[in-house]
Amino acid sequence: MMGPFRLFALALKRARTLLAATGLLLGAFQVLMVFIASSIKPEAMGQIADLLPPLVQKILGPSVASVMSFSGIACIGYFDLVIVIALLALAIALATLPASEIETGVADLLLARPLPRHWIITRTIALVVFAITLMLMLMMVGTWIGLVMFASEIDMWPSATTVASLALNLGLLTFCWGGIATAFGAVCRRSVAGAATGLLALFMLLLDLVRSIWSPAESVAWLSPFHYFIPFDIVMGRPLPAENLIVLWAIAMTGFTVAYFLFSQRDISR
Repeated sequence: MMGPFRLFALALKRARTLLAATGLLLGAFQVLMVFIASSIKPEAMGQIADLLPPLVQKILGPSVASVMSFSGIACIGYFDLVIVIALLALAIALATLPASEIETGVADLLLARPLPRHWIITRTIALVVFAITLMLMLMMVGTWIGLVMFASEIDMWPSATTVASLALNLGLLTFCWGGIATAFGAVCRRSVAGAATGLLALFMLLLDLVRSIWSPAESVAWLSPFHYFIPFDIVMGRPLPAENLIVLWAIAMTGFTVAYFLFSQRDISR
């Protein structure tokens, strides 16, 4: 009988190259950002903020001064749009693994054994959690290595609380979209599940950005998971509200619960 740990190990083996490459790139990016931050003179930080386009300054709001500081630039990987998209893409790719296994026939081979069907979803959740945790740990290690190597003489390091809060907020945002992708992957083909989750994420991101520059959008902005992703407030020194974490966690759990139900009803012969 194939146990759940064996099932997880097989999936991890298939994804090991992707995880290793992504983790190393994210860690290296953090080292690079600390190096860049340490290379900019403090008096030049304000000049860089003034050069930002007016729209970007409006989106950043009062946090622009904090972002354009040594601490803000050193931690930019935790809220840089490219990094966020990369992590979301990784989570979606892993979360839609059950759909891929059905299309390739792997699910038929797995379920030919005395294997409870729900283990496939449980394995997927464990894989998503492991991948997100690993990526964030490597990012934090990269931040620490960069600070030790290039900023040993700089006193204004980002605090451990700030870095941990940024990582936690980013991790739960990624976990949230992993739950949504798992629900889509439990009922759709992998290409459809990935595209649907990606388009929904893009729409919700645009909704949150519009909210920053158009006040009427505030009334519906709470629908977007990105509304609960507040890295700029954290960089300014504000605490991460527990309700934000609860909302992102609840969305993820709802997605995974729906995935269990849908996958239990799915005809895997298609």
